[in-house]
Amino acid sequence: MGAFGVALILGLNALVGYDLLHQRDETLARAREDSAAMALVLEHHATDSLSGVAKILAGAVEVLAVRADAWERGDADVFALLRRQASLSPLIRAILVVSAGGQLIHDTQTLEPAGIDLSDRDYLMAHRDRLVPGGADAVFVGNPVRGRTSNTWFISMSRRLERPDGRFAGVVVAVMEPMAFRSFYQTLPLSGDAVVTLYHADGPVIARFPDHDSYIGLSAHHLPLFTTLLKQTRAGTELLDSASDGPRRILSHRASAEMPVAVTVSSSRDAVLAPWWSKAMTLAVADLAGTLVLAAMTLALLSEAGRRERAMADLQDSERALRDSQQRLIQDIAARHRIEAELIAAKQVSDAANRAKTQFLANMSHELRTPLNAVIGFSEALESGIFGQMSAKQTEYVGDIRKSGQHLLSLINDILDTTKIESGKYVLHQEDLPVDDLIGECLRQMGPLAVEKGVTLTAALPASLPILYADARAVRQILLNLLSNAVKFTPPGGRIVVEADRVARSLRLRVSDTGIGIPGIELDQVMEPFHQVDNSHTRRYAGTGLGLPLVKSLVELQDGRFVLSSVLGRGTTATVLFPPSRLRNLSEPLRALKRTQPAPV
Repeated sequence: MGAFGVALILGLNALVGYDLLHQRDETLARAREDSAAMALVLEHHATDSLSGVAKILAGAVEVLAVRADAWERGDADVFALLRRQASLSPLIRAILVVSAGGQLIHDTQTLEPAGIDLSDRDYLMAHRDRLVPGGADAVFVGNPVRGRTSNTWFISMSRRLERPDGRFAGVVVAVMEPMAFRSFYQTLPLSGDAVVTLYHADGPVIARFPDHDSYIGLSAHHLPLFTTLLKQTRAGTELLDSASDGPRRILSHRASAEMPVAVTVSSSRDAVLAPWWSKAMTLAVADLAGTLVLAAMTLALLSEAGRRERAMADLQDSERALRDSQQRLIQDIAARHRIEAELIAAKQVSDAANRAKTQFLANMSHELRTPLNAVIGFSEALESGIFGQMSAKQTEYVGDIRKSGQHLLSLINDILDTTKIESGKYVLHQEDLPVDDLIGECLRQMGPLAVEKGVTLTAALPASLPILYADARAVRQILLNLLSNAVKFTPPGGRIVVEADRVARSLRLRVSDTGIGIPGIELDQVMEPFHQVDNSHTRRYAGTGLGLPLVKSLVELQDGRFVLSSVLGRGTTATVLFPPSRLRNLSEPLRALKRTQPAPV
């Protein structure tokens, strides 16, 4: 029995030792597989995220290349366009447009770009000196740097802008947020002391979890990742003793084939083997107890076997849960990219439909104006009696035809002007304009309509007004639209006043009426094309809802500002402000001549 007991103990110890070594190897193998799988997921995430930003930059380059206002510093339309592009990716903090000389032209974080010199930034010099592999269409990914004004870390991603003759014109830059990567890593089911690090191909740390703030921007050229591993293979899993990450670590690395980034996932071997050590100690105690108490060895071994089976089942369940979680994460990432692609395609379809709508309206407006001019011309000829006298009823009907044709022609002209402005084809013919003469001309033109409506139309103008440098037709259209609205919505017995003066060095034109007014909640909506105040009272008045939006577009097209204020039931005041840059002071001889001329009625 003693020999049997010794043999049993020796055999048991041999079996326990072999099993512990086997489990140790299995634990390390599983840890290597999990680390490699996580590195694969993170490399795909980084590559797809940066590729998405590259596509956004490509779209911005294409749009800027065809816009005439792309190099107008702080242009509102370009600013809005770039902000829409920046919102397509959660990585992008801002999109910048920088000229070849380093001047900041556009910044989606502010409509007024800061006057800073960016000529020494790597994203500008790389494209200017043609250091980016892949030619003019390639993207440059910069190292993490701190912003000069914000003092926060960012990563730059840029594309080259060229003039029509191929010369370097500047760059469009996406300022990306490294914390976005760190926030994503924080959501991953990392075990123990696992460390995730995203490196630039040049060596600096882009993002890390944990201890992101302590490591970002630090160079890792001295680590085995760059000195040995990446030179041997693009992806792999190694057992390393690293002075920076702590001794005895399992390190999985993957370098992107499309972007200059590499990702590592590392875990301490001691932490990975901690459960194994716990089990080993338990088995050693159990083995020692069996050695001392041979009689109780069988029961102890049976109990331990049952416990081991349960522990193995728990480990397998945990492994399956982790693999399922990884698979769901990969599927979620793929689904998000599919949705992003569908959104981009939908936006392109929407833009094409909008351009088709604009072209259709412009073509139809041109086609309709020709027969309308004939209708108006023949109506005027019939009214004049050139083809013989007509009865009173015929004259009345012909007059109605002429007025309806003129009204329809005015609406078509508004639609045509609106489509020209939307498509950027409205051409300004600017010249020096005497403001009081232009107001007088518009008052004389609207006078008969005001008299017919029973509305008093007056002007309040100072002795001298500056010369306005603007498009005469556009300014005339602004005044006529405002006066026409005022006459239309002012009941008989009401009053309309046209004022012009200087305020804060700007020229202010105001048209005030005592009409029906506009509800406060509708003031912003009436600036939208085809919108009309929809209530039982205002629906009595005809119109398309293009007058005020057209006025706003024409004013802003000439660097001005349009403000509308109203009190329901008491009247409306429309104010147009032209900036000092568009004003010219009257010379003394011209001022004397203006004093001798009668004021407009």
